[in-house]
Amino acid sequence: MHGRRLLLAASLVVSSAALVVAGSAPGVVEAVPSGFTDQVVADVGVLTTVEALPDGRVVVLEKNGRLIRIDDRDGSPEVTTLADFSVCSNSERGLLGFALDPAYVTSGFVYVYRTIASGEPGGCHNRVSRFSMGENGLDPGSERVLVDRISSVAGNHNGGDIEVGNDGYLYIAVGDAGSDPRGNSGSAGGNDAAQDRSLLNGKILRVDRSTGFAAPDNPFVDEPGAADCRVRGNSPSTPTTNCKEIFAYGLRNPYRFAFDPNTSATRFFVNDVGQGDREEVDEGVAGANYGWPIREGRCPRGQNPPCAGPTPGLIDPVTDYGREAGRFVTGGAFVPDGVWPAQYDGAYLVSDGAFGTTWSWTGGADLAASPVFLTASGPTDMAFVAGPGATELWYVQQNGEVRKVTPPPAPQSADSGPQRYDALPSPSRRFDTRALTPPAPIGAGRTRLIDIDAPAGASAAFVNVTLVRPQSEGAFATVWQPRTDRPSTSNVNAPAGANVANASIVPL
Repeated sequence: MHGRRLLLAASLVVSSAALVVAGSAPGVVEAVPSGFTDQVVADVGVLTTVEALPDGRVVVLEKNGRLIRIDDRDGSPEVTTLADFSVCSNSERGLLGFALDPAYVTSGFVYVYRTIASGEPGGCHNRVSRFSMGENGLDPGSERVLVDRISSVAGNHNGGDIEVGNDGYLYIAVGDAGSDPRGNSGSAGGNDAAQDRSLLNGKILRVDRSTGFAAPDNPFVDEPGAADCRVRGNSPSTPTTNCKEIFAYGLRNPYRFAFDPNTSATRFFVNDVGQGDREEVDEGVAGANYGWPIREGRCPRGQNPPCAGPTPGLIDPVTDYGREAGRFVTGGAFVPDGVWPAQYDGAYLVSDGAFGTTWSWTGGADLAASPVFLTASGPTDMAFVAGPGATELWYVQQNGEVRKVTPPPAPQSADSGPQRYDALPSPSRRFDTRALTPPAPIGAGRTRLIDIDAPAGASAAFVNVTLVRPQSEGAFATVWQPRTDRPSTSNVNAPAGANVANASIVPL
């Protein structure tokens, strides 16, 4: 099937009008993990987050407050400080999360999760804000506070990841604050803030990325007495009405989560740090209760498999692992389909920050039974970055290193020899972002693998690629054969607001 697909990078329509046919399709050359390379790009401080920019540059966050851009597109790393925030950085606090607006190329908006000094219990609290950022840096005066006064009472378990889903809403991962912000231990024993839906702690929040108010279809918005909690605080005096901003709950410390780039749906996995027995990966589900502190991983708290199955009303993780394999789960990322060797399509890479292991998970309850993809030194976050040729995995570590993993050299298609043109009975539209549910475009720098169902023996496809009223100037789309180097030129270019099409012959 891998010779019957195309890779696409853009927001557009693809129509297959005809095929170019030769005697046989070129074979697919399988690569092995030993063909990957792992190298240091920079060493800049204790790092929490890495995020790709649309042009192939990368943003990393230093725990102590620096927001840093790294340009390694020509192999000579250039490091630029874009902002230096004043943050509480003791314990697990600091500059923790960063996300780009879907229209970043034109809006310049970015989102930041950080811990700031305040009069809240514990002396600091977490805040999520929107800023404007340009080539020369982030503008501190452009701050719009979206969600504020999130408890950091004990200093640890802040969570801190933020991402924008394909539905356009901002998702925020918040830890249980290490100690109950209300000061009670709850009937389950220990800190039960994750089960308290009148607090933002121990939750995944889903809010409007312009206002910070709850998404209107959040699961608890219509509950009697539900309240806007985005700036009301999390303390013993906080009202006990449930919060509209909550998307899912029952999490201990959801340090990192990742969205699947291979679908138009808002599909994501949450990496939740355990306490004494299990580390877990949960699938994001509206209204889900993941069970902390009642359950830890797939077991009742304090147990390991074999153990009792899911408690009614609680959702078990898709996979987890015990203390023999690691101590705290950190970064995760879905491999974009079609850019790495075929065995990685559909894989979710996930790291343990203590043992430094990164697994490639494609299914199975025990994550530690998955193939080990990488062994590092305290990885904290990872992201896929579309480089000049290959798509690379960038990751950051507690020791300050920024590193990137480059896949094996892409196999080159054999010369198919003389070709002939065979028209299809009728043109066939294969991919249209406007028809997706939701109608989510492909973000800048992202890819999508498209199945065109080419007949056996076809070695190329004659395709029409259309850009429909792009939002930004200089929009472009590139279509190419899966598991080969991304071309340096595009198939079609268009100014903002225009409708532009171009026909191309693309190898299969």
